[in-house]
Amino acid sequence: MTYFSYNDYADYDENGKIEEISKLRENIEKYEQINGKYKEQDFAERIISILKNKVELRKFLKEFFSLDQIENIIYCNIMKKKLNKNNIISKIKQKEIYVFIKVIENIDNNITYKMFEDSLNIISRWNKEEKAINKRYPIVIPIVIYIGKEIWKQGNNKVYSKIKYITYKDNKINFSFNIIKIQDLEFNELVKMKSKVAEEMINIKNKYLH
Repeated sequence: MTYFSYNDYADYDENGKIEEISKLRENIEKYEQINGKYKEQDFAERIISILKNKVELRKFLKEFFSLDQIENIIYCNIMKKKLNKNNIISKIKQKEIYVFIKVIENIDNNITYKMFEDSLNIISRWNKEEKAINKRYPIVIPIVIYIGKEIWKQGNNKVYSKIKYITYKDNKINFSFNIIKIQDLEFNELVKMKSKVAEEMINIKNKYLH
């Protein structure tokens, strides 16, 4: 499991680079809207609907990421206005650990920028609202669930490498996030799982990916 820490956030905040990331993200979204990349995604909505159930969210995190000690979990409204309906943010109660999940049905070569800025914004909101010296600084666990028909060839692992550097001039961000690609999941692996997310993955594979 890889995560984005408060220390990572502080590095970019101190260097005054957060505003530039926001501008870059804004330009990306304008480009995608013009080119018609946004559309309704039924399967994505159904998975998010499943994950809005705390029991199913815990099952998902345990089965797909071996996070099996999450009993107390709550949902957050952080950045609610900035996120679309295929995103969800939860938090481990009494711990400053956030889980940010995005479900996508199309290959998105800009996903690194989006997950990076959203992770920054989660910690930024916490930093503004809490200002609590004695609290543990937050971390964000960013997760992308890709359920598209097209094979996503970029990266073969579930976890991308930890953040190392950022270069705005060349538009490159070396940022870590966790990814589940439906094309990489085997039927015999999914049928052993008990979560409704796994069941939905089987439905998607049966309908589109045979």
